[in-house]
Amino acid sequence: MRITGGMMITTLLADLRRAQERLSTYQNRLASGKQVQRPSDDPVATVDSLRLRARLAEVDRLRANAEDARDWLEITDSALDRATQILQRARELAIRAASGTLPDSSLDAIAAEVQQLRDHLLEVANTTLGDAYIFGGLATQQPPYVADPASATGVAYQGINGPVEREVAPGTTVAVNVPGDAAFDPAFDALGQMAAALAARDLPTVGGAVVAALDDAIDGLLRFRAEVGAKVNRIELGLYRLDEIRIDTERLLSGVEDADIAETAMRLSVSEAAYRAALMAGARIVQPTLMDFLR
Repeated sequence: MRITGGMMITTLLADLRRAQERLSTYQNRLASGKQVQRPSDDPVATVDSLRLRARLAEVDRLRANAEDARDWLEITDSALDRATQILQRARELAIRAASGTLPDSSLDAIAAEVQQLRDHLLEVANTTLGDAYIFGGLATQQPPYVADPASATGVAYQGINGPVEREVAPGTTVAVNVPGDAAFDPAFDALGQMAAALAARDLPTVGGAVVAALDDAIDGLLRFRAEVGAKVNRIELGLYRLDEIRIDTERLLSGVEDADIAETAMRLSVSEAAYRAALMAGARIVQPTLMDFLR
């Protein structure tokens, strides 16, 4: 086959173009640190990358839910602890008042402190996390308890009972709320009984039924605290597992997307050498013609 000068130049230009493309590819990989610059570079790797990134987004979503659930439960536990302390103080006052050795002025002082304890318990029952009331059930945007002088307990519950749930693992939800009426109604009842008995100077009732009611209310709060603590431990373990999944997924994603820097640098050097060799070969091919000497 006869090889013409035009054919040689066309082949040279094609070789130079391919060499430039390889050079550009390895330069971009080295500069970005990514193996795949466009989906067309490696369609299979692109699909794997999208799948792994979707898994990372799901892990982040579940982790945010779990952290929110943990915050909710920790605030709940803190509020129940304060409520327990309030009732324990009321129990101390009840036992002191029931001793029968205190003058009326001291009993009046105890009655006044019981009123303060009930007001403080009302604040605790209306604890919020951000803008949400945590003991109102599904009614998170209004105080679950309001003062009600017509009630024997001095308060009224206006929450809407129902589970407030968070998805903390794929397909797994946890109810993070404690029903306010179940937790605090016995406490308000006990303090109401104590206030009424003190006002009537019914000290046997203070030392008997009131103390028993306070004990029952404290036991109820402790049971809720035990449930809350168990859920916090479960969520902590879930967060640890999510962190492990995230680390594993990031490692897999790096294997799919990230370039091998040492290998890419070596290939870039080889491509540069090949490109220079192609230019030198081209310079030899495009030699001066007879017409150049006759000019």
